Amino acid sequence: MFNSTTSILLADKQAVKSNIRLLFGCEKKELFGDPYFGMLLKQAIFAQSNSVIVDLLIDEIYVSLITYIPQIYIKREDIEITTDKINLYANIRYTYVADNTADLYTIKLTSYEDYE
Repeated sequence: MFNSTTSILLADKQAVKSNIRLLFGCEKKELFGDPYFGMLLKQAIFAQSNSVIVDLLIDEIYVSLITYIPQIYIKREDIEITTDKINLYANIRYTYVADNTADLYTIKLTSYEDYE
């Protein structure tokens, strides 16, 4: 069953970005090992858009990041939801705890490539 192929192990900043991407890709209750891992993004994204929904979305992202990604320091104000009238984006500014350097992570929350 096992062969001599190697695994690519991510470390430091690459691992943090990979973990953030994984967190955004999981809905709560999807993983049997940890049903609380993930975010409830679909409910907020597809609800009628207003400032309350945006605040709830930011809160969900913030709580999930501080709970599951302890390698970064982040404040709620560091999360911004933007749109280009077709897609919805989350822009997240954070600081690595290990070396105190800042970084920006942008993720597209919706995918409407074929929209005209």
